[in-house]
Amino acid sequence: MSDQKETIKLVHSELDEVRQTKKCSSCECLLDVLEAVTSDLKNINDPEIMAIRAEMESWHEEGNKKRHSCLGCEVCLPIKPYNRASLILSGDNNELQTAISVSHCSCSCDSCGITAVYKSAVPEKWPIVEGNYLVGNPSASVAVCTLADTDLPVELKKAGMLANIAIVGSLATENLGIERMIRNVVSNPNIRFLILCGRDSRGHHAGQAILSLKEHGIETNMRIVGAKGPRPVLKNIAMEEIEGFLKNITVIDEISTQDVSRLGEIIHECLIRPLNEALVLPPKFVQPKTVEAKSAGSRNWICDPEGFFLIMLDKESSIIVCEHYNEEGILNEVIRGNTAEDIVLTAIKRGLVSRLDHAAYLGSELAKAETALGLELSYIQDNPLSTNRC
Repeated sequence: MSDQKETIKLVHSELDEVRQTKKCSSCECLLDVLEAVTSDLKNINDPEIMAIRAEMESWHEEGNKKRHSCLGCEVCLPIKPYNRASLILSGDNNELQTAISVSHCSCSCDSCGITAVYKSAVPEKWPIVEGNYLVGNPSASVAVCTLADTDLPVELKKAGMLANIAIVGSLATENLGIERMIRNVVSNPNIRFLILCGRDSRGHHAGQAILSLKEHGIETNMRIVGAKGPRPVLKNIAMEEIEGFLKNITVIDEISTQDVSRLGEIIHECLIRPLNEALVLPPKFVQPKTVEAKSAGSRNWICDPEGFFLIMLDKESSIIVCEHYNEEGILNEVIRGNTAEDIVLTAIKRGLVSRLDHAAYLGSELAKAETALGLELSYIQDNPLSTNRC
């Protein structure tokens, strides 16, 4: 137990460090890991471990208030401590495994067309696992997974398609996300089709993992065969649920498809096609998604925790001067350069920008400053360029 306790303390310390990273504190990757680890710790009655678990639960509760989808980071910071926790808490220690309850069919054969273990009415509380999804018609035979595309579920709803979809939601991670998706899909005996669409998560390859699971299955250590993600291990789900997914659910590969009208055609085909008859799908042709730009209007400006910038022109030296101030308004650094690109990349590399909207703003203002410098126009930050010469 002493080795286990020391490892748990190390994992606690690592996850504490990860959550200090602003992009990670409310990311579903970290929040899912916290949920999994605290679940594994629930049967350990040691006072120190109980205190660690309580603290991590508070981190999860706080982060969940501003929860956001996976950003697709090439290096997913929560993965390393998650792997470490899995090794020490899984293995042969069965008392730490989550017990999974499954409903049973009243019959004892497969003649009903669906695996007996899942033959039942839709549970009163369905979906049975929380997540980023919209519930449509629980009696429908189609579920839609939009992967890392978080806008697509709302677009399908606006198009009036929820009446023909049991559930539609995004999915970013190749382990906990897939576990939740499988549990919600197989717990509804009406669902026979799962459409994978939208862009796949860049760092986790969750869509590719689902296709690999369907084609190649799972190893004895619960690792998905052929999955490219950093941790494609389904350790918090019963094998019966995975087998039910593999046997009863037809997965339709429309990864990268964002065309709502095409998805509507595929959903319609699933609904009209008799059981055990092959689907007839239109040829796959990926249309680029067209999005109308929206005016920022009078939105509330959220301050960047790293501070703010003051941009000026040094006309005598033909240089752009970019001053960085911390949150308290104290001058931190001064970046001087000839081009907007050089300055904004320098600011990013030096960790002076932590929000994407601030990076976009900085680039836009610096481009105006560079134009003003080249054309010898006057420049005032946040104001339109003037035609007045300097």
